[in-house]
Amino acid sequence: MFGWLVVNGFIVSEKFNNIYDYLKKAAQKLNVRLALKTTCELTGTVGERFKDLNLPDFVLFWDKDAYLAKSLEESGVKVYNNAEAIEACDNKILTALALNGKVKTPRTIIAPKTFEGINYSDRSFVQSAMQTLGSPMIIKEACGSFGQQVYLAHDLQQANEIIDSLGCKEFLMQEFVKTSIGKDIRVNVVGDKVISAMLRYNEHDFRSNISNGGSMLPYETDPTIDAIAVSACRALSLDFAGVDVLFGDNGEYEICEVNSNPHFKSSFDCTGVDMSLAIMEYVKQKSQ
Repeated sequence: MFGWLVVNGFIVSEKFNNIYDYLKKAAQKLNVRLALKTTCELTGTVGERFKDLNLPDFVLFWDKDAYLAKSLEESGVKVYNNAEAIEACDNKILTALALNGKVKTPRTIIAPKTFEGINYSDRSFVQSAMQTLGSPMIIKEACGSFGQQVYLAHDLQQANEIIDSLGCKEFLMQEFVKTSIGKDIRVNVVGDKVISAMLRYNEHDFRSNISNGGSMLPYETDPTIDAIAVSACRALSLDFAGVDVLFGDNGEYEICEVNSNPHFKSSFDCTGVDMSLAIMEYVKQKSQ
């Protein structure tokens, strides 16, 4: 069996290269040929870009370029994760809409759309959102990674200052889940099955991300956590994902975010469970 590992052509990072190496080694263990292709290499005329290429049996798509993923799907190649799922996970607004009614999430208000040069000139919706969601309030840019585009606004003035810095970027506002401040559970799901989980915690930041200085411990999930994590993946049509679960009120769990191409090295270091092998086993089985 032959596959492509499609990665971003502009990111040069040891952190990302480590993930690619894990996936390639997992493929080798399973006698699968996995060739690395960058998004730049696969650029071409719409409708014609792949016609002269020897297309693989599958594509393991480790980027957020949903346009390219869709083009590959239209060429007849099986793509994991699929283009629609990648697009929904890359945009927190689309994620919120997809999860609504499927799993419990923090209460969310989507900022109205604006345009470059106009920005958010009318801020009445911000005050209304804070009255509804309470303070402090979470502000999230629609697109972002590693918690770097997530902000905590303690009052209306701070919220407006944050929005000033966003220009015309799309964002949403969410209820701050105080029972989960600085901690969450990263649950790794492959093929409707939880394969590992870790508790992430940070005593100095409201975000738990390891890249922001957080710490981690192996975590033993229960059927309730497993069910909400798998349900989130199903709602987004994901084959695999890293699901961030918050500790809500009264022992309830809430979905914070869902990652279509999770950086699972931290989970491996913490739990010893190799997510790359589980992913490749799943992809090989589904592609036969």
